[in-house]
Amino acid sequence: MNNWEKAAEILKQGGVVIIPTDSSYGIAALANNSLAVKRVYEIKGREANKPSLLIVGSLDQARKLAEFTPLAEDLARKYWPGGLTLILNAKKLDLPLKVYGTNSTPVTYAHLGGVTRRTLAIRLPGRKELTDLALGIGPFILPSANFSGETPPVSAQEVNSELIGKVDLFLDEPTDGNIVSTLLDARSEKPVILRNGSVRVEVKS
Repeated sequence: MNNWEKAAEILKQGGVVIIPTDSSYGIAALANNSLAVKRVYEIKGREANKPSLLIVGSLDQARKLAEFTPLAEDLARKYWPGGLTLILNAKKLDLPLKVYGTNSTPVTYAHLGGVTRRTLAIRLPGRKELTDLALGIGPFILPSANFSGETPPVSAQEVNSELIGKVDLFLDEPTDGNIVSTLLDARSEKPVILRNGSVRVEVKS
């Protein structure tokens, strides 16, 4: 059993692991396991109202989680797998509440009719180990492996030893060291960039 297979087994059993990603190290927990998700938030000291992005292994897996607009379909086909995180209205509504956001972005969407919708931040990463993991065990949350307020660690030496002591496995392999993903709201007809990152998306006015 290699390190990634060991990580998969721990996650399936409800554990929490630190794994390398396209950018920094992240703390993973199965998205549908409320106790594991809660544990990640407690370990990091993460605010309960701060949603976590979901890692998926395929576009089909993502479509089961969220409502893909025509814009989202176009962006996913163009930039996935890669460093683009899409904000979409949730289709799957039985995940732990902590992973959801709401439609309270800086933009007002008339087509939402003033109704608050749960949203999900979803990414299909370029790193094959991550997509294989999601295909094997299901979507998982992956916030950065640092205590809240600290800088995300890019090298193994930068991972806080106290944090390592609180998880079930530290998968000590190199990260890809890329810039963080671009965060984009794709629920309307026009893309709204909420965070610039590794993928450059042109927004036409």
